[in-house]
Amino acid sequence: MTLSAALAALTTQAHIDAKTPIVAKFEYEADRLGQQSLSIAGLYVDVSKQSWSQAGFDAALGLFDIAGLNAAREKMWTGQAINVSEDRAVLHVALRDSDSENQRLRGAEIAADVKGARDAMKAYADGIRAGEIVGATGKPFRTIIHIGIGGSDLGPRLLWQALAPLKPQIDIRFVANVDGSELALATADLDPAETLVIAVSKTFTTQETLTNFLVARDWIIGALGEDAAAKHLAAVSAAPAKTSAYGIPEDRVFGFRDWVGGRYSLWSAVSLSVIIAGGYDVYERLLSGAHEMDQHFLTAPAVQNAPLLLAAAQIFNRIALDRPARAVIPYAHRLRRLAAFLQQLEMESNGKRTDGYGNLLPTKTCPIVFGDEGTNAQHAFFQMLHQSADIVPLELIAVTSNPEAPLDMQQKLLSNVIAQGEAFMVGKSLETSEVECRALGFDDAKTAIIAPQKVCPGNKPSTLVLLDALTPETLGALLALYEHKTFAEGIVMGLNSFDQWGVELGKTLATSVLKDITGPDIAPHDPSTTAAIEIVK
Repeated sequence: MTLSAALAALTTQAHIDAKTPIVAKFEYEADRLGQQSLSIAGLYVDVSKQSWSQAGFDAALGLFDIAGLNAAREKMWTGQAINVSEDRAVLHVALRDSDSENQRLRGAEIAADVKGARDAMKAYADGIRAGEIVGATGKPFRTIIHIGIGGSDLGPRLLWQALAPLKPQIDIRFVANVDGSELALATADLDPAETLVIAVSKTFTTQETLTNFLVARDWIIGALGEDAAAKHLAAVSAAPAKTSAYGIPEDRVFGFRDWVGGRYSLWSAVSLSVIIAGGYDVYERLLSGAHEMDQHFLTAPAVQNAPLLLAAAQIFNRIALDRPARAVIPYAHRLRRLAAFLQQLEMESNGKRTDGYGNLLPTKTCPIVFGDEGTNAQHAFFQMLHQSADIVPLELIAVTSNPEAPLDMQQKLLSNVIAQGEAFMVGKSLETSEVECRALGFDDAKTAIIAPQKVCPGNKPSTLVLLDALTPETLGALLALYEHKTFAEGIVMGLNSFDQWGVELGKTLATSVLKDITGPDIAPHDPSTTAAIEIVK
């Protein structure tokens, strides 16, 4: 069967499946939960509350073989150029492999690159944490200002929020926005003599990062003098010639290769600030958890492969049922940036309309990904999710054990995440709403008005992901789970998940508009754009 025929068959099956309430499927599919849930690497994944029948489940998972996932996965793991539009390998998995695995799978050069980067980061991080590498005045570093944007910010920021000690030896302030308020707030209470500035940019040409870095560098120079600044500056970049022009010493520049994509780069030196502040052992544990998920993705059959279960659910919802959005709700304050991280990972990877050769794709691709932390989200947009006619699939993510929380607080949190999954599936009928209204003392006339407003149609799909505890290992596994999910979806959609040409247009136009704002003349634009420039000028 061709992929297009298989997608057509899945669409037909999905529309049949959608007519039967999800909750009813548990009645006639005896082992539905057993077939559609699994535990791996400290994570429990349950997709049994999706809209599919067992037949729809099997059809969605069958797409990966037809689309050639096995061959694509082999090419990725062995360093072949699967990013065809840029002729690059995609090897973030190499950053999680052992030296011997890299030597065997990818050759001596890549093995040496990975080992050399690890050794350099460890030496620098250990030196700072031990007080052997200090600032110009001899004071140890107490704070890192991490400057980056996109993948150079979202991943490390998520890691630090998730794993930071309650009272860290070294803290991190993240600065991404070119709005100067973020940097001003980050530095307001800091001592420059105890501050290390790390700029993260692969090309070292990113406008937002360079702008923030230059202001931060001037802040250091203003307090300590230009000669002292070098001891307070470091960079993560693949362009050492450019970093040296900004006064960053060569031995304070940590590189990564072009086979590490920005949104997949948290496993590299991009997370240097986290490695310094958290300790190299935390980084090793993070890699270990991701590596366990890598091996699971490589070896587990599709029906028991966690990334493929999530990918199949998204394909079923987005392509077969044309559901245009998905909500990601982490019921963990430390994972509050997870939805933002996944927005970039998934929407930048798979939010495309052509394949890697420029041909228009025949199907819809990535849905809108949005979300916020639970239980906050329940008091914001859950009203729409529960009662709107639109069906927005959800991913509910929680941590079962939290030593930072009193037991009763954790139990209340977990009761909410479990209850929401049930509520989205079963809903609330008109009859139940009428009973509630009468119990409140409403007469028939008021009940007729209020009861319909309390109805929740239910039959709304969700996936549950539970972490045993939030550790570097489970976090690494969770993030690798979503990376592989995104890759597998891209194979079925027929696109290149590893380029991002769509981000260039706005950046290019911003350069032109900046000239209009700062210069004497305004180039031709549409009337609305010209008016905005004139107001700003």
